[in-house]
Amino acid sequence: MKVENWSMKEKLNDMQEKLLDCLISDLSDPDRRTPGLYTVVRGVLSDHKDKVNTIPNETIEAVEAAMKDAVPFKIKKAAY
Repeated sequence: MKVENWSMKEKLNDMQEKLLDCLISDLSDPDRRTPGLYTVVRGVLSDHKDKVNTIPNETIEAVEAAMKDAVPFKIKKAAY
């Protein structure tokens, strides 16, 4: 099916999936880790904090692993 025929919800879901994939990829590349990237990642996580339980654990773990040694601060795991 062509993108032009997708509903707005399908387009937004596809865009969100691609954005998350790109952010995870960038976090895994030491040359792409910049304060700006961390600002974007923090913003995406903050925007979706109400959905945190719906994000697959492997995605959360991939983001945490990529950020673990690169950020100048510690990420605390929230108790849910």
